[in-house]
Amino acid sequence: MDNISYEVHKEEMDRLKYAHEGETAMLEIANKRAYILLIIMFIALILTNAGWIIHESMYEDIVVTENSQDGEGVNIIGGGDVNYGSETNDNKSTP
Repeated sequence: MDNISYEVHKEEMDRLKYAHEGETAMLEIANKRAYILLIIMFIALILTNAGWIIHESMYEDIVVTENSQDGEGVNIIGGGDVNYGSETNDNKSTP
């Protein structure tokens, strides 16, 4: 009688061991996917930050150290302005 109990217990333990190995394998796969996703997201973060830095560096800041006027009588008081390139006569507003 004792021998039968041992056999049943051994089969149950083997079944649990195989189930545990399966769960462990699935967990390792999930962890690997999470690490790959983490690396992809980190690379995407670096690339988007670099893109914004490049985009913002396309504009040039103009700093005027004294008060002056531009050609149309608009006061430019020390500080900065953004140079978007040369203006054509079509883009200038006429008063």
